[in-house]
Amino acid sequence: MKRSLALGLCVSLLAMPVMATEKDTLKARQDQLSNELEESKKAQAETDAELEITEAERDAVKTEIHVVDDRLNELSEQIAIQQHEVDTARAELESTRQQLSVQEEYLESQKELVNERLRVLQVHEDTSYLQVIFESRSFGDFVTRAMTARTIAEQDRELIHNYMSEMERLESLESTQRTQLSFIKQKERELVITKQDLDRTAEKKRDLLVELNEQVEQLELEKMTRSEEQAVMAEQNRIISEQLEAIATAEREAAEAAERAKREAEARAAEERAQAEAEARESEVEEAPEVTAPTETPTNVSTSTGFVRPVSGYVSSPFGPRDNPLTGVPEIHKGIDLVNASGTPIVSSAPGVVIKAAPATGYGNVVFVSHVINGEIWTTVYAHLNAITVGAGQQVAAGQTVGTLGNTGWSTGPHLHFELHRGKWAPGQPNAIDPASYIGY
Repeated sequence: MKRSLALGLCVSLLAMPVMATEKDTLKARQDQLSNELEESKKAQAETDAELEITEAERDAVKTEIHVVDDRLNELSEQIAIQQHEVDTARAELESTRQQLSVQEEYLESQKELVNERLRVLQVHEDTSYLQVIFESRSFGDFVTRAMTARTIAEQDRELIHNYMSEMERLESLESTQRTQLSFIKQKERELVITKQDLDRTAEKKRDLLVELNEQVEQLELEKMTRSEEQAVMAEQNRIISEQLEAIATAEREAAEAAERAKREAEARAAEERAQAEAEARESEVEEAPEVTAPTETPTNVSTSTGFVRPVSGYVSSPFGPRDNPLTGVPEIHKGIDLVNASGTPIVSSAPGVVIKAAPATGYGNVVFVSHVINGEIWTTVYAHLNAITVGAGQQVAAGQTVGTLGNTGWSTGPHLHFELHRGKWAPGQPNAIDPASYIGY
């Protein structure tokens, strides 16, 4: 009986240091988690500020592009007008040149006649008034000759003058039109050069806008990812708090059991001493019935020592360096990809508590499970699920279905992306380890 009481007391007392060690581990993890959560919030605040600045720059560039586009539209209209004016001036110049050509051809064809007229005119100019009189047969003939000579001379002079005036006018018009056409074409060239400069400016602005859009998209993704990270860390913190509370409860119950066992042992010892004194002459001492002190196990702490395979299938991408299948950029693959048919059940690799069961950036539909194994925290991640069958805060057993295999998120085909973290899950997956040997691959 003494041996049984002592054994029960020892079990209770030994359980307390084990739980105390586990509690210290959990508290250390919780403190580290709280610090990293604060760092994540600070980083998110910086991201929010950078995002606000980048969005303002993007909006300013958009405004500048609108202004440049308006100016380009205006220049295009002006160039079209100038082009129309150039076409009109060119047509008028061509018409004038055709008229000149016609006049020149006409004058060329009338060259002999004009030369003859010039000679006659010259003769008439050199003929004296007396010669006209002497050649006249009568006064009437004289008058007729005089009138005829004057009329012919005047007509010849007018004809030649008109020809020369028209030629001068057309040549002057041609010169003016050539000058006007040159001026219009120069103005058109200046507008085209200005438009080309603006086109280059607009192209640079659009390239800058594309770059800023990419920055905004990246910052928004980072902001969303950090929000998801903080939600996961907050849920891990809550679960660790529950585990610490469970350990504290177990410690209290173990201490109370130990105290009860101690008191019972002392009472039994006193009773036995009294009986020994009263029955000193008896050769045998009757032993009392054995009583085993109860021991308690924390309700939220897993006692599993291993991991089961979350799904069968072949490994399409192991843990470690690889080229991202979507972008081709070199990266470190923080998990292992297991290929099977879409809809295949996915099971929890160990007993634990679900800390997230929802869509997440990149992961698609994903389940995070937190485990405590031999006082150490582990986290498993099941990503790209087609469907989720558990909820946050739910306790799951090893081999319990958490979802079905799928192709959601950043995925190139149906498979399970499985991650194993020695400790908590954190941004950048610094605690990720190769799960292959843990699940039998």
